[in-house]
Amino acid sequence: MRRMMQAAIYVLVLSFGLFELGGFALYKGEALREIYSEQAGPETTVVSYYKAKLLLAEPATYESVQMETNKPTVIETDLPNNRVESKLPTKSEKIIYLTFDDGPSKNTEQVLQILKQEEVKATFFVLGEQVLKQPEMTKRIIEEGHSIGNHTFNHKYESLYGDFAEFADQVMKTDEAIYRTTGVRTTLFRAPGGTYRNFDQGYFDAMAAAGYHVHDWNVDSGDSRRIGVPAAEIIKTIKGSTLVNKLNVLLHDGSGHSESVKALPAIIKYYKSKGYTFALLTDQIEPIQFGVAKQLKWTRPKVTEKQATNLAKFSEEFSNSVKRAQAEKQAPSLILHRGNHELVLKPDEYRLIKGVIEISKRKLTEWIGGGAELKAEKDMLPLRISLQKLGITITNYVYNDQQREVWISD
Repeated sequence: MRRMMQAAIYVLVLSFGLFELGGFALYKGEALREIYSEQAGPETTVVSYYKAKLLLAEPATYESVQMETNKPTVIETDLPNNRVESKLPTKSEKIIYLTFDDGPSKNTEQVLQILKQEEVKATFFVLGEQVLKQPEMTKRIIEEGHSIGNHTFNHKYESLYGDFAEFADQVMKTDEAIYRTTGVRTTLFRAPGGTYRNFDQGYFDAMAAAGYHVHDWNVDSGDSRRIGVPAAEIIKTIKGSTLVNKLNVLLHDGSGHSESVKALPAIIKYYKSKGYTFALLTDQIEPIQFGVAKQLKWTRPKVTEKQATNLAKFSEEFSNSVKRAQAEKQAPSLILHRGNHELVLKPDEYRLIKGVIEISKRKLTEWIGGGAELKAEKDMLPLRISLQKLGITITNYVYNDQQREVWISD
């Protein structure tokens, strides 16, 4: 009898634990589900997170569970308990990443003002077409110390998820728009509507191979459930969400989200009161990602090897060109010495190509003279050869990351 009673108590305790940790009580109304119909908008299909069969073995808080650092946190959204594939963050500090999608727009200015007042940093996943329409606002995001990420060019689901070639094209166009506008090359990415039921494994693999960090979220503010979700409802949804060590909060600053702006001060105040530190997403932060759904929303061909390779090649070449441009901007001036005379060339007035120093034709002819002998169609001339044509030799030089100087015969 005693053993039977112990067994019964064990079953009750275990059942209670499963209910509290993995069931609807944990979510307070935002259990995993596709809450709205397709008419309500694809961004309303996923909600909140962090399950814990792994917590049932030993009493623990979410904060005490350690996370593996070699892969993204994956949320298997087909499971009724919406459990987490990997563990939670290693640090005991509570970190929150505020993220804003679909901008920049007129709402972005107010969001930036609030963030500045609250001394909080955030991450903006921008649309390429909006970057081109709002270049000054896009620049301001960077100037005020926030992170920026790629959210595709036009947010049109049928194009993005109907074929990977169109998806990749939008990613590349947005990368270029962001860089041309801000001078920043970002590898942060968020899929419109999230990856769940939009990404298959081919999309995930191709993006990873190209070096992109795909971020979903584990707190949905609910501000895109329908048009004009009131601020009070957004705040209520936030406060009803599960608190775990690492939060990635989905908000919107695009057109039509003025209520999200109104809710923002209360959202920030709430998370500050819970002891969270606000941080930026970077390429060093482990993404939170939804798992691959058993059934997609879209019927489309598989990602081809050529399509994946093209995106990876673009990303590598684009990153390398950005690195070269940045290195040139940070390079020291090149100083030419001739007797008591010096010519100082700024980084954009010279370059090193395959071991050959090339300098501005105009600068050299003005300094040395002999314009007739240095006639050339190119704006940049090889220094040694050009000097040799004038009967001038290089007697000494120093060329490294800190000092670049050349001495020539008088």
